[in-house]
Amino acid sequence: MKKFFCPFFLLPLLVVFSFAKDSPNFIIIYMDDLGWHQTSVRMMDSEPKSKHSFYKTPNVERLAQMGMRFSNGYAPTATCTGSRVSIQFGQTSARTQYRYVFDVFHEKQRPEGYAGQYSLADAVKTAGKNYVTAHFGKGMTEKLKVVNYDITDEYEKYAPNGNLHGEKIDIPSRKDLPLDNPKRIYSLIDESMKFLKENAGQRPFFMMVSHYSVHVPHAASKDYMDKWQAKYDALKKPTDKEELRLFEKECKPLYGAMLEETDQHIGILLDYLKAVDELDNTYFIFTSDNGSECIPRTKENRRYNGPLQEGKYSCFEGGIRVPFVVSGPGIRGGTHCDVPVVQWDLLATLHDLSGNETPLPDDIDGGSLKDVFFNGNKGKVNRRAPGIIHHFPSHYQVPISAIRIGDYKFMRNMNTDEMKLFKVAEDYREEYDLAQKMPKKLASMDKILRAYIKEVDGGDVKDSYQAFYETMDDFEGRAEDSHQRQMKEIEEKKPDDYADQKAIIDQELELKKRGFFANRAITKKQETWPDWYDTARKTVEAEIGMTKGGKLLKKK
Repeated sequence: MKKFFCPFFLLPLLVVFSFAKDSPNFIIIYMDDLGWHQTSVRMMDSEPKSKHSFYKTPNVERLAQMGMRFSNGYAPTATCTGSRVSIQFGQTSARTQYRYVFDVFHEKQRPEGYAGQYSLADAVKTAGKNYVTAHFGKGMTEKLKVVNYDITDEYEKYAPNGNLHGEKIDIPSRKDLPLDNPKRIYSLIDESMKFLKENAGQRPFFMMVSHYSVHVPHAASKDYMDKWQAKYDALKKPTDKEELRLFEKECKPLYGAMLEETDQHIGILLDYLKAVDELDNTYFIFTSDNGSECIPRTKENRRYNGPLQEGKYSCFEGGIRVPFVVSGPGIRGGTHCDVPVVQWDLLATLHDLSGNETPLPDDIDGGSLKDVFFNGNKGKVNRRAPGIIHHFPSHYQVPISAIRIGDYKFMRNMNTDEMKLFKVAEDYREEYDLAQKMPKKLASMDKILRAYIKEVDGGDVKDSYQAFYETMDDFEGRAEDSHQRQMKEIEEKKPDDYADQKAIIDQELELKKRGFFANRAITKKQETWPDWYDTARKTVEAEIGMTKGGKLLKKK
């Protein structure tokens, strides 16, 4: 060790630096719709298809070499917003009462929102160690300042692009982003680097960066696009038409370009932390809010996410099992762990690792992953929830309530009460339904799940359907009120093209009413729809001859 002389006037700086070193930093990189198998890191040692054969994420690889990969990492829900709420508050989506993008029942259950709710930011700020916290990127439905972050990139009610998908300058202007900033990747790099330069080595920090990528619409800068198009062109393509169709959907140059462009953010952060001697003092967590969008395939082949069934919106493994890589102090590099972990464990984890000695609120469902981080498969997680729960009483998708306890996963179709049981520790492809062979196990897990949902007022699918009908009634009433106001305005002005303007206004109302009618019809059919995979939407659209948005279908 090098000896150095420290003048008296530098002692305050030394004290601050030492203080920061005693308290670890935390960074969470939260991807959007990135599937379990879509990085170039093998998430499961025994499964070659748990990494992608075409897409490359060199900095996620670097992170994995520094730390630990989890084969059983779970998102809180199978959709964006529900997960983003759940991870912030360390609670299951059933307890937060927010499960999916347009959760109409949530509005009735949580009219007060989440003001005053204990959050990820609180987990470190209450440690009494001078933590500074920041969130940049895709938000929730609530103001992030409500959940106590010191610094955010939001304005008014939203982050720059709210919970949209990073393709506009901001919500009010609706202007497209410049071509050199696809999906806000570079905006988020700039914001996060500014935060690190101001705080790394000065104060312990927690920073969460929620990327808008790789959610649709996909976008990448020209240099990356050209690079990946060349890679794609050089690939040997299948000659069979069906195989070629699937190949083209699985290996998309635009997607690869966007993913690598986002991946570089991790490298920039790692390089800077190393340069300022904070890398060894920082827990770095990389994960995604749900599985990837489903690639349309046949009903016989439901492998949308590598070997996993289904994808986004589904409580099968493809919708909820996601990449999960962690590095930091005490975590051995290049290790692999099979212990099931879920993102609502992260609040209790940050609370524990920051040295926070204040008790956690009683409504925190997650447990600290510290023991697992340090001891891998020998580590334990003590959660307040009875298992890893995915409760999805959706009015527009297949409503499923699910719980994983140990090696087993129980699922119940909330429309039909049909139940499934899988030993997902081995059968992660969910091919062998054990419901008939293990009736006692099935009944026990069903009882545990129902009791928890009742305890936290997680809601039933019938409540969700009713709330949706009420929402449609409200929307239709607003549309009619708007129509009356517009008609009154043109009647008062008496423009020369009065008849034309009236026709346009009348047509707008008619299109909206058609959409409300279609939505109600789809939901009505969905109430009794027995399918575990597909919704009633296409069937109803064919029956009524219009799309969900009220557009008339062309007859073949």
